[in-house]
Amino acid sequence: MDDKAVLIEENEDGTIITIKMNRLDKKNAMNYDLMVGLQKAIDKVERTDARVVIITGGDEFFSSGIDLKFLTGQERDPEGVVPDLRIPRNFRYFANTWIQPIFTKIEKMEKPVIAKINGFCFGMAFELALACDFRFCTESADFHMLETKIGMNPDVGGTYRLTRLVGVPNAKDIVLTGRRFDGNEAYRLGVVNRVVKTRDELNSIIKMYTDELIDSAPLAVGLAKKLIDDCYGKDTALGLELETLVSSQLLQTKDAVNGALARLQKTKPKWRWK
Repeated sequence: MDDKAVLIEENEDGTIITIKMNRLDKKNAMNYDLMVGLQKAIDKVERTDARVVIITGGDEFFSSGIDLKFLTGQERDPEGVVPDLRIPRNFRYFANTWIQPIFTKIEKMEKPVIAKINGFCFGMAFELALACDFRFCTESADFHMLETKIGMNPDVGGTYRLTRLVGVPNAKDIVLTGRRFDGNEAYRLGVVNRVVKTRDELNSIIKMYTDELIDSAPLAVGLAKKLIDDCYGKDTALGLELETLVSSQLLQTKDAVNGALARLQKTKPKWRWK
């Protein structure tokens, strides 16, 4: 197994951790090694006190999506846990219990996650980006939900998450046609939060967001993320009840007291995660 398929890097004070897909010779095609690497990296990062997580690929590309050799059984995993995915019941079981939970971990992690997208972002990699909280890209980014072009359907949140994000008409536009589009079109469709011209500008916009996220209280950010994700589309009364339940608990924390005092004193609060 290639334990270098995914790398973990952190900044000097450990507030920002980058998870980097590193199967560069295969254009970050997502095979067993890369998927296991993502799963382990997410589990490891979740246990840290990092404030922001960035998921990215190479300088020239994010990822080409699922490795078709892996999908068709031509590349076997060393542990022998992957069934014959050409058998429908095997595929459904493996997708529901092994692949999809890796992406769900991103949503359940109480840290904001940013997808930093250069170059192409195809198929399953597109779905990986959709599981993140923010997506930033360059104008030259190349998006492609290509599953219908190979007789398949997005199956790691590509229909569900995309529809929640961009609405039914734009989701049908992207998924049913399987057409490719650049970063500007991604921004117009609502796929990404921001689009910029150059890599330097991409780094700058991400720094601006990470600075803002780190300035906010970590417990509040994490629970607000859960409220937004878990309450979307639910009954209004339930959503309001959960909001007050979470706030009533946050009001008991030292961070809330420190935050209010710092606001009154016009100083910068020091967050302690408690």
